[in-house]
Amino acid sequence: MIEFLRRNRVLIASGFFLALAVSLILRTGGGHERSDRLGRLLLELISPLQRPVAVLTRGAGRTESAMRDVFRTRRKLTEARARLRHLEEQVGHVDEVTMENERLRGLLAFRSTMKGDVVGARVIARDPSSLAQTLVIDRGEADGIRKGAAVLMPLGIVGHVFLTSAHAARVLLITDHNSGVDAIVQRTRARGIVEGAIDGGCGLKFVKRTEDIKVGDVVVTSGMDGIFPKGRQIGRVTAVDKRGHGLFQYADLTTSVDMTDLEEVLVTRGTVEVDTPPFPPEP
Repeated sequence: MIEFLRRNRVLIASGFFLALAVSLILRTGGGHERSDRLGRLLLELISPLQRPVAVLTRGAGRTESAMRDVFRTRRKLTEARARLRHLEEQVGHVDEVTMENERLRGLLAFRSTMKGDVVGARVIARDPSSLAQTLVIDRGEADGIRKGAAVLMPLGIVGHVFLTSAHAARVLLITDHNSGVDAIVQRTRARGIVEGAIDGGCGLKFVKRTEDIKVGDVVVTSGMDGIFPKGRQIGRVTAVDKRGHGLFQYADLTTSVDMTDLEEVLVTRGTVEVDTPPFPPEP
């Protein structure tokens, strides 16, 4: 009904004014008594029709106003949601910047303990296959990075550079099965080689069976391989196996650095030494 009135409001209004004009003509065109009788009759006939029309017209107006309010409210709600999403994105960006700053401050503090030339680098790619444990950094020959450079983190060693280009370098992680690091057990000074495993872990090999190795022992670099500075942490012993290794025993290690969570690293440019390396307490 409301839609009908809205579509035909011009016609209804025209009829109303036409009836009013006829009433006025009749009122002014004849005698006073005749005009009054005709006017009263016309008023009596038209007024029942005018009342519902007026009511419906007011109702249509109120409905239209309510619909405009609904659309306005919906528009404001959409705008508010957009502003909320924008604020959430800004908060997320601030959180990301804060975490990055914390990581960089940690690298900077670690850098202050080192004697030698190092440069910071960002991890920009990782080997997608499970057969190779490598990653790519955004520093290369143009930054003084050479093959064999050590890649370090405050908690320990990461790996070494084995391929370079002008502005990038590929790093072989210590968890790769082709990697080998000359190492010693910090507590007993027992010596061996840390090699990566096929499953992405690490193990300490070629340790004499007579050497004392226990679960929880810290394994550090010996500095004898010419790549890593002496005394940098590699990992902790998680299991010891003396069976089936002849003159030697084998120890499983958990690396000190989480290789799956690397974003920024330090890369050596030449010989580097570390003063009083920070080792976490033994459990």
